[in-house]
Amino acid sequence: MSLKKAISLFFTFIISYSLSAQNWGLGFQSNLGIPVAGLQESSAGTLFPELNTVIYYEFWNLPIDIGLSVGYGIYGTKLEKRTDLYSGFSDELRLRRNNNLLTLMAVFRYLPEVEWKAKPFIEVQGGTNYLYTRYKIRESRFEDPIEEERDFSNWIGAIRVGGGFKIPFKDPEGGFFEVKLVYQESRRVEFLLKDSTTFEPEPQGGGNFSYEPTRSMLTWIQPGIGVVLYMD
Repeated sequence: MSLKKAISLFFTFIISYSLSAQNWGLGFQSNLGIPVAGLQESSAGTLFPELNTVIYYEFWNLPIDIGLSVGYGIYGTKLEKRTDLYSGFSDELRLRRNNNLLTLMAVFRYLPEVEWKAKPFIEVQGGTNYLYTRYKIRESRFEDPIEEERDFSNWIGAIRVGGGFKIPFKDPEGGFFEVKLVYQESRRVEFLLKDSTTFEPEPQGGGNFSYEPTRSMLTWIQPGIGVVLYMD
């Protein structure tokens, strides 16, 4: 047997053994992205809230956790009441536009061995951010949309690095609370802010949307709190 094959079999055994004896956790987090660097200058004070659902694999024999996080947030919303959206139709309509953030991140945590009740961890995330804008046109808040569409979107890869603490429940078998702080960085991407879209009416009625997207790296500091429930 070659050394390369032996090493491969060894790690396969370790991973398989670990996964068969782990705690599974389902987590819910509330996070807030606070822009820094160039994003702070270009986003005009916009904050990026994010609600996440996370599934964790917690290895009992290794000081690591791995997981997968899905997050969603609305970082800008704007309502206009207009009478010129359609040719030959002058009733007042509601034009609602939301700027949305959807994230998908692989999560890796290293937990140094300490004697404290609150367990510190170092966290690294890698994945993608999907920024998209949707609008809806309605006669009233409670009516079905006359028109709705996703009209601007972009994907961008991102990494997050930070740390935090796991605080066990009174019954540690049930799960834990967590507090953390991470830093995100990405390449430059174009996206819309709250006031990046205008409607340009035409003389005969109707019109077109005009876009002025922001182009920036998605760099922010993201504090967060959450709760994780063991699923065993």
